[in-house]
Formats: sequence, structure tokens, C-alpha cells
Amino acid sequence: MYLNTIQHNLSACSRILMVTEERSLNEDLHISHALQNVSYSGSSSASLGNEHGSIKSRAAVSAPEVVCTDNEKEALVLVETAAQGHKPFSLVIMDGRLFYGKDYRYIINRLWQSQRDLHIVMHAVSQLESFEQIPIDLGSNPHLLVFKFRLVPFEITQLIRTLTVRHGAENQTSHRNLSLNAQLLEVTTRFEDVSNRLRLEQDHRKQLEDQLCRNQRLETVGRFADAMAHFFNNYLTVIQGNLEVAQLNQNGTGSTALPTSALKELVLATQRAAGVTSQFVSFNRREYLQPIPLNLAQIIDGQAAMLQKAMGEQFAIQISHNPGLPSVMADQAALEQILFNLLIHARESMPTGGRLMIQTRPILIPDAAAACQLHAEAKPGEYVVMTIADTGKGLSPAELAGLFDSSKLTSDQPGGADIALILVQALVRLQGGWIDGRSVLEVGTEFSIYLPVASGTALTPAAPEKKLLSNNAADQASTILIVDDEDSVRQVMEYVLTSQGHKVLTAADANEAWAIWREKAAIIKLALIDVKLPGGVSGFDLEKALAAEDPTLPVIFTCGYSPTTLSNAKELKAGENFLPKPFGMVELLNIVGHALLQPARL
Repeated sequence: MYLNTIQHNLSACSRILMVTEERSLNEDLHISHALQNVSYSGSSSASLGNEHGSIKSRAAVSAPEVVCTDNEKEALVLVETAAQGHKPFSLVIMDGRLFYGKDYRYIINRLWQSQRDLHIVMHAVSQLESFEQIPIDLGSNPHLLVFKFRLVPFEITQLIRTLTVRHGAENQTSHRNLSLNAQLLEVTTRFEDVSNRLRLEQDHRKQLEDQLCRNQRLETVGRFADAMAHFFNNYLTVIQGNLEVAQLNQNGTGSTALPTSALKELVLATQRAAGVTSQFVSFNRREYLQPIPLNLAQIIDGQAAMLQKAMGEQFAIQISHNPGLPSVMADQAALEQILFNLLIHARESMPTGGRLMIQTRPILIPDAAAACQLHAEAKPGEYVVMTIADTGKGLSPAELAGLFDSSKLTSDQPGGADIALILVQALVRLQGGWIDGRSVLEVGTEFSIYLPVASGTALTPAAPEKKLLSNNAADQASTILIVDDEDSVRQVMEYVLTSQGHKVLTAADANEAWAIWREKAAIIKLALIDVKLPGGVSGFDLEKALAAEDPTLPVIFTCGYSPTTLSNAKELKAGENFLPKPFGMVELLNIVGHALLQPARL
């Protein structure tokens, strides 16, 4: 009776252990094996060494090595010794009659503890109590095969042969699986290598693109600096000429005193020079502010004079705006850089001069279908379109299609992408819009910038209030500490503040300021500190030291840089705790008055 099935996964079927009292079983197995491998000519390869003579097989099938024992304890020792000597048994055939009245379950589990993959065949188990439960009691192990009746040598040989053949087939399948796994591992390794190389190439490409962006930015800043130089030279000419006239009058060599109109020209020239510097600082900023409502027409008109100088006298700029143009949601510095880069691109397409048209108009995109027809990046909504058209040589369809393709940023490829236009596209997307280009050879090129309409009204900077501080006793008694490394700046600030009744203490660096503070901290009510100080100690560091001594001391920072470029956690607000350079007398007195009106120090 066949009571269980077995998953034939033998590592080898060359060593068999027989646990039986039948001494002749070993020889019977050899004879049975030889007979089952006899060829049709009546020969076998197994030499039995008896009266049957020499027989040759039809196949080179060698007889297994059979070891017999009639003792279960010796069987345990043989299995353990074989496993330790790396010559394990593949199969143990046990006569169930030997285990009558014994704990065969314990013996079989001990065999599996010595060799986990050992296959065990039990036969002649009919005399054992509840023999049907043997496979179940041993956990239905796939390495166990149980027969109710005694197996004869022929059946045992057939069983060994079947297991051997099946093991060979399974071994070949296992080798194939191992080969496939090795191939898969090799392909995976190659894929990882290619992926790593691709990632390195992408990182290298990104570094090159960043370097190209920096180089383009430097080139653009250089062009911007040329226009700035023209404006500064004009403004400095006005300032220098009027100051020399005033100096001559002071020395008594002049005929008349400096007129009021000349003084106004001096102030206006300095304000214009300060405006040019502010534009340059905003243009050179690396990080852009969040978009706010802006009047696009005012920004274009405010940049018109500088753009004309940047283009050159051989170019004519025509600007037209649609009446009642709504405000757009954008960042002013980003808009100015977009405008400047497009104009520089237009200038390069017109080497001998030409005409440049800048137009603005509103547009409504009603639905998604209209947006798809207009542009791939378009979305429904209200927009303001800024169109910049030139009369240059134009672009072919292929050149226009690759104009914004960063993969074509190569110096040896004609008609490739323009890094300046790629920057423009990125800045326009930052504002929530998109850019579209059209061109006709020998006619010109036109770029259209679509910017979303702002929900609020455009912000207009409030003019500083022209109001001096009141001359009360508290203000006249104020002592102010000024820390700045420029002597002329300290002198101007001291002159303005002392003219209003304040007492001023000045220092050129943080060390000198700290010495003054240690001596006169009790009377100092306000500190004006430049952010950039010599000696390795910044204005922020000095403020922290003063705050540790007196947290109630109001501090006003001054600096010629944009506050967004200063690496400091403190929030700087113009008119409250920050006075950007250059500043006038009214700005200085207003911010000082605001700080002194705060609650007095305890």
C-alpha cells in the first residue's frame, strides 16, 4: 500500500543505507541492478563476480554503493559520520519490522537532524501500530516514502533507479535555472552599470548647463554694465559739474551763487544713479521673490531709456500699450531680465541696426480647447501678452523649433538653442506663463510672453514722507551710535543727525563700536550699523553682541546690497530696521524717528 508521495530532489543517488536484518539483500540488489541493465544481446556492464559470468549493459549505469546495518543506533552513527565527511547518503531504506515496539519517529527525526535533505523509505510497516499515521506524525515531509508491505530487491532497485533518473532530470533543470539566474544577474549588473553611467552623464550635463548659465549671465551682466556706465557717466557729470561750481562760489571766484535749479539737478542725478544701481542689484539676484501684482506698462517704460542705450543708437525702439492694461502677477526683477535678454537677442539678429517693437495687450482664453490651439503650455484664463518683434534676419523652422531645446546647447552646432532664451523660458514659467515664438526668414522674429492677470491691483511704492522729526527735549537728548567703515558716510550721517539735536558716537568697525558701547552703554538709545564691516565681524554679529547686553536696544542696519543676498536669519524690512544705501536725509531722519518712538529702554 502506497501511503505517501515524495518530491524527488536527491542531491545524489550513489550511496544507499539499508537498515535490515536480511544479510543477503546487498548481493540481491546488485544482481537485480545488473539484470535490469542487461542489453538486448544478453550482456551487462556490471561484473557480479559469480557463476553468471561477465555481462555488459546497454547503458553505462553504475551500481550504487550500498551499506547495510541491522541496528538503528549504528545507522545514526553512519549517517552523521558520512555527513561530516562530505560523503552523505542520499537514501535510507528501513525495514519497519525492526522498529516494532520502538520509537521510530525519534529515530527518523534524528536522521533528519544529521542530514536535512536525507530521503527515507520505510517498508513492511503493517505490524506497526497506526502505521497510516506515520506520514502525518512526521509532518508530511516530502523526503519520506512509506510502504505497507515488504519491498523485494527488484522493487527496491526500481525505486533507486527511478529516483536516480528523476534526480538527474531535476538536477539538469536546477542547472538551467542557475544558468538563467546567472544570466539575469549579469544583465542586471550591466543595467546597473549603464544606469550609473547615465546618472553620471546627466550630472555632468547638468553641471555643464549650470556653467553655461553662469557664463551667459556674466555676459548679460557685462552688457548691462555697459548701459549702466553710460548712465552713471552722465549723472556723475551733472553731480561733478554742479559741485565744482559750488566750490568756486565758496572760494569767492565764482560770479553768482549756485542756483536752486542746480541743487535740484544734483538731487535728481543722485536719485537716478541710485535707481540704476537698484536695477542692477535686482537684475543680478539669483533667487526671485514671489510674484506680486505689477503694472507691466510702467516697468517697460521705466526701462526704455536703459534698453535704448543697451541696444545702441542704430536701433529704434517703438513701445505701445493697450489702454487700461490690467496688472500682471510677476516678479519685477525677473521681468526686467526677461525683457533685457530678449532685446539683446534681437540686437544680435540685427547686426547692422533695425527696428524693435514692444507691444502689450490683454487676452482672454475662454476654455481648454482654445488654450490647446494657442500653445501647448496655455491654460484658460486672463493674460497680458508682451510682444517683442525685430526686423532681423529671421529663423528657419528648424532653428525656431530648436531654439529652446537645452540638448542643442553646443557651440559647434549652427542654429542650436540660445542659453539666454532658455533662461527667459524658465523665468516666464516661474511667473506662471509661457513664451511663444514666430519667425520669417529675412523679415524678422517675434516673441510673445503670456503673463497671468493679477487678481489685485498693481502695487505702487509709496513715496517717503517729507517730514522731519519734532524738536522735543527727548529727541534732542538721544545718543546714537553709528558704525560704518566709510568715513564720508559717517560724516554725512553725523551731520544730518546732529543738525536735529542728536548726539552721535561713530565707529569704523565692530571692535571700536564695542569699546564705545562698553564705556557709554547707559546713554546710547539707538545703533545704526552697516552690515558689511572690516575685521571679520559683520554688523549682524555686532548686533547679537549688543542684544546680549541689552535686548531692548533698537538697531537699524544699513547696506548697499540687496537684503535677499545677505545670509542672515533676521528679517530686514526697509523703513523699520533696514536703511538701504544710497539714502537721503529724509529717509534717515524718518527711520531714526520711528525707532526712537518705540517704548523706551528699561
